[in-house]
Amino acid sequence: MGKCIVQVDRSKFRLGEVVYIMLTNVSDRALYIGSWHVLDSSSRVVFTMEPPQVLISPSSSIMVTWFQVTNEGTQIRRGKYEVVWRPKDEDGNEYSCNVQIEVT
Repeated sequence: MGKCIVQVDRSKFRLGEVVYIMLTNVSDRALYIGSWHVLDSSSRVVFTMEPPQVLISPSSSIMVTWFQVTNEGTQIRRGKYEVVWRPKDEDGNEYSCNVQIEVT
């Protein structure tokens, strides 16, 4: 079993819609929320966020929003994307969990 789960409210979004992304800690230890990224269908990073680091307890979740923009602030294009979240445990071990979305 993994250490985290990433979920979105649905798998398909219209261009420009807000995407709500939730990280859930399914491990038995607290996790720092780490960073999250959005990759395009060519696995290029289009958006990265490293929020202030807080610990989330086992069985707890945190939600963020993505406004479908790139790191430069421009609107993304229609297509398939992968949201990758990389939380860390208190020993510094990094984990990775992801979810696929499509923007139409």
